[in-house]
Amino acid sequence: MTAGAELDVLVVGAGPTGLAAAIEAARHGLSVRVVEARAGRSQLSRALVVHARTLEAFADMGVAGAVRAAGVPFAALNVTPVIGAPALRIDLEHLAWGDTRYPYWLAIPQCETERCLEARLAALGVGVEWRTSFAGLVDRGDHVEARIVADGAAQVCRARWLIGCDGGHSAVREAAGIGFAGAALDRTFVLADAIGAPGLPDDEGAVVLARDGVMFVVPMPEPGRWRIIAHLARHPADARVEIDAAFVDRLFERRMGVRFGARDLRWTSQFRIKQGVAASYRAGRVFLAGDAAHLHSPVGGQGLNTGVQDAHALVWRIALATRARPDHDALLGSYEAERRPAALASVRTTGLVTRLMTLRVRLLAALRGRVARVVLRMPRVQQRLGRGIGMLDLALPRSPVVIAGPAGASGPGRRLPDPEVGERRLCELLAPCRHSLLVLDDSAAGQDFAAEWVARGLHCVVVGAAALRVSLGGARLVIVRPDRVIAATAGRLDPRLVDAYARDRLGVAPEML
Repeated sequence: MTAGAELDVLVVGAGPTGLAAAIEAARHGLSVRVVEARAGRSQLSRALVVHARTLEAFADMGVAGAVRAAGVPFAALNVTPVIGAPALRIDLEHLAWGDTRYPYWLAIPQCETERCLEARLAALGVGVEWRTSFAGLVDRGDHVEARIVADGAAQVCRARWLIGCDGGHSAVREAAGIGFAGAALDRTFVLADAIGAPGLPDDEGAVVLARDGVMFVVPMPEPGRWRIIAHLARHPADARVEIDAAFVDRLFERRMGVRFGARDLRWTSQFRIKQGVAASYRAGRVFLAGDAAHLHSPVGGQGLNTGVQDAHALVWRIALATRARPDHDALLGSYEAERRPAALASVRTTGLVTRLMTLRVRLLAALRGRVARVVLRMPRVQQRLGRGIGMLDLALPRSPVVIAGPAGASGPGRRLPDPEVGERRLCELLAPCRHSLLVLDDSAAGQDFAAEWVARGLHCVVVGAAALRVSLGGARLVIVRPDRVIAATAGRLDPRLVDAYARDRLGVAPEML
């Protein structure tokens, strides 16, 4: 432990991102505290979709089974781009999802996701410190002194690293002096979770591009309950709406021609979309993740998922820096180098889609509907609703901790495919919290190569290329990071690749991987 520090990681915020960061810290053998100003876990549904890539991260954390059991997969999305024309039914179950074990969008209320994560964190011996607020920090160079207040009593927590997961109005971000370039879209939306009958199967959703504004209808795990999000195109931005059963019924009548019969409205909200990205994801020993680092339009359900993936991408770097004590600036700086561009791209895309969906010029809106009806029939576009929105195709080829290699869906900087290998999945064979060497050569030469690295303390997996059943661009050697991203590949069993990656990219000895 660094002189003056009493623990490795202090996490501020106990939403999905903060809980995921704390789980990762505990899994990687780091001491961790989680503080949260709220009195307890929220019971509001809030973010409602968990995507395939996030479920893969949850699998690493040991919580994917619990999250899957608490949610319901989307079977289809019914899109009505032109009112009066039949809806286009996009069969999500039968898209070409590829090699993931989670080929679906999972509808699950955020409170249930948090419940699963908190239970997993408790099983790792860490509890959330509720009613404990963050009140400031001083970065001492080798540790952070964070002022926290619990039940009115102030204390100083000295941590090697601090991760701010405290939302869009992040006090950690402000205390660290990190700016935030954000803006509100000039759009008013209403939201309600209600029981009713929208005329859809219980596991299908709908998008309606109505004249009065777009409306989303999303299935929830509780039978008969639906999430309704509606844009009020003709409503003054500052005027409040009474969101009751009658109001929801009018939305369905006008936009879908359905008698919904709304009742038991459990959560309602009126909001304007805010979006933006922090100027930096790191200031010294302080990191940002989740909504503290980026705010998204809810279109596509990217926000919660991006935050959890931030945590998954960050903590292995902190653990390696803590374990190996390298010149860690390059290693830790690579977190921002990867995650911030990904967030910028996501914010731009979801913002553009939101603007297109909420066009208020009638002629443009009519043209949008006709174009959408043609485009959404294209197989390639429908595929983007699977792997694309499911975040399985995220690429980081220019990362400073990736050695560039053959381009393509399975090249360096890409997610490692997770096909079946015998009776297990490939990722189940990898080291839980360390790098892995994947040797795609089960000959005697491949076995001997792997044995040499095992003797040096690395985790090696030997798989015959034929047994893998996916293409990795002809690679015989693949270095896989703890977040299941391909770090480097080679067409031959070259030990210099391992050395170059460890020493030149991460600044550590190969034995520390």
